[in-house]
Amino acid sequence: MEDNKKELTEEQKVKIEREVEFLKQLHQAAQMGRDTLEHVNNNIGPGELRNAVEKDIFDYSDVCAQVTRKLEERDEQPKSVGKFPRMMAGMMIDMKINDETPENEVAKMIIDGTTKGVTECTSKLSTFADVDNDVKNIGYKLLWVQQKNIDEMKRFLHN
Repeated sequence: MEDNKKELTEEQKVKIEREVEFLKQLHQAAQMGRDTLEHVNNNIGPGELRNAVEKDIFDYSDVCAQVTRKLEERDEQPKSVGKFPRMMAGMMIDMKINDETPENEVAKMIIDGTTKGVTECTSKLSTFADVDNDVKNIGYKLLWVQQKNIDEMKRFLHN
């Protein structure tokens, strides 16, 4: 890939840099969603809510894997979410969620967090509207995963 970079026009280099930046931001968003849900999963008991959260973790992991493959095609690596944001999110979850927390409260918290993710992902898709469709489609998949997560959590609000 290094030799090819020398042959690329400045415009092509900028396009690749924007795709890499978009992919790295998508990875961080999907990683944060996955890590947060894993932390929630560790704080709740068995049942339907846990099963739903585990499915969502799988979907976020799939997006992370797709992003990683795209980055590797460009000789790049994903950028992880920083330790501090992960630690803060984990502490908030530990303070608010335990085996005694009603499912509807857990679902509300997940919906709130995921709604912020939807807003950020939508903004990223707008900011990086010029990237190739195969890259942009991973952003749309993340958006779909987030929306599906919200829709799935809605069924637990009845409690």
